[in-house]
Amino acid sequence: MGTGLVLDILLRRHIPVKWGLCAVPPMASSEILRSLAGVKKMWEYQLTVTTFILTFFLSHAYGYWQKVYDTTRMIQGRINDFCILLVVGAQRGKDGVDTEGSRGYSDASRALVDRCTRLIRLSHTFFWAATPTASNGLTDSEEFIRDAANCPVPIDDEHIGPLMLSSYGLKALVASGQLTVQEAEDLINTSLPPTQYAYVLLVWVGLQSMEGMEKGVLRGGNGFEENLLRQLTTLRASLFDIDDFRAGRMPLAYVQLVQVMVDSLMMLAPFALYAELGSLSIPLVGLLTLFFRGLLQVSKSLLDPFGVEGFTEQNIRVDVLVSELNFGAAKRWRRA
Repeated sequence: MGTGLVLDILLRRHIPVKWGLCAVPPMASSEILRSLAGVKKMWEYQLTVTTFILTFFLSHAYGYWQKVYDTTRMIQGRINDFCILLVVGAQRGKDGVDTEGSRGYSDASRALVDRCTRLIRLSHTFFWAATPTASNGLTDSEEFIRDAANCPVPIDDEHIGPLMLSSYGLKALVASGQLTVQEAEDLINTSLPPTQYAYVLLVWVGLQSMEGMEKGVLRGGNGFEENLLRQLTTLRASLFDIDDFRAGRMPLAYVQLVQVMVDSLMMLAPFALYAELGSLSIPLVGLLTLFFRGLLQVSKSLLDPFGVEGFTEQNIRVDVLVSELNFGAAKRWRRA
């Protein structure tokens, strides 16, 4: 809009013929205006191409965001499927009721259900802790923000995940009862990077389940065993898909091409529209800029589903995913 305003002032000063504020400038009175008419013809071709490419870019970006979102929900679904199968197949006791609200578990099956659901919940949490995101949920609390300002350890969005996976974080999980001392030591002794802890816990869950089948703590035949393991392998595939989507979302050259096309279209718009619209081109350029740059901004935010690059408008809330899964795996199926 600023370019259009400056152009309008300069042309009114240098063209001897005067015209009204909202009137169309007399094209025959100036060679400059006739030249701008040629610019408009070129601009119209670019407008067509840019509109097509930008809408295609937006469609592709939304498809990418939808695939990532569906995969995050698929991860939740596979863990919930595993938990409900585990609970249904758990051996039943004779007393019928325990003091914690679970009905019918034997002592051995209750311990197995508690251990497996705890480990698979923690595996889910570890996975998102190892994945760069911008929605840990902690910064939503004013009390946490006050405490974080006085903490010597960085616990902002960028550092909270690695902190949880560090030895310091494992000690905190042991203190809160989410890990045992032996489990924390075993994780460290694997000599794997902390980003792989989520998959180590999945293996432990599978081993515990197979041991339960062998000892009769889990009831069911070969079909039950196959279904239980299929949920774990499908879950593993979905976890890998998230990293694959982040690594291959879109070639950078394509994003830069769309950016250049939109920027050049908006730069030429004041010169292309002035010959036919005069001063009215100024607000029209502003509307076009709002529309095209807005679509481009939305597309970029869809390509950044976890908000790690500053585009938080379409951010997938990982803290919500974790809290929803923790409720389902820890309470819903176990108490059913």
